[in-house]
Amino acid sequence: MSAEAQQQLESVKAAAAASLEQPAPNTIHEDVVSPHADHAATPGRVIAIAVDTSKYAEYAFDWAVNNIIRPETDQIVIMNVRPTVSLPAVYGTLYVDFSKEFESIEESNKKESHDLLRAFANKLPAHKYNIRGVALRGDPRDELAYKVEDIKADMLVIGSRGLGALKRAFLGSVSDYLVHHLTVPVIIPRPSEKEKII
Repeated sequence: MSAEAQQQLESVKAAAAASLEQPAPNTIHEDVVSPHADHAATPGRVIAIAVDTSKYAEYAFDWAVNNIIRPETDQIVIMNVRPTVSLPAVYGTLYVDFSKEFESIEESNKKESHDLLRAFANKLPAHKYNIRGVALRGDPRDELAYKVEDIKADMLVIGSRGLGALKRAFLGSVSDYLVHHLTVPVIIPRPSEKEKII
């Protein structure tokens, strides 16, 4: 094997090993939506709302706006966590450059996350509501826990996927983790039988 190929192989192995390590929280936190200029710099309360593309997240967002948010004094911080793109493992002396695919997937995930945050923010008039949108990257449990503490949120509202006890035990639940690890109240609105989500 040539020296150049050996060097490339070593760099790919190092990148693969680094991707297996647990990423530190707060590696990527992007402010996507900023508060309107009319709003006070120091809000009365900071209400964090975690969102994704599910109907459960949409229900939780709408529920929070209708039942908790005080537009005159509260700041709404909408948060979305996109997954970390990891490199495939390297076997033997095979070298394949995945950097373009890696960048393409990361850019696609980033755009989807930013568009989602803007879509939720656009549901409310910016001059009436103090809205901020933050895109995060990594494990949702770690990133949301870190950011809720970082922004000094007074509470977190998050949707529930409606997993049964068995699935929740095997798959884990982001909302369950946050209930047990955050020091602020975590509200998980669930629709009534009339409002059941399809």
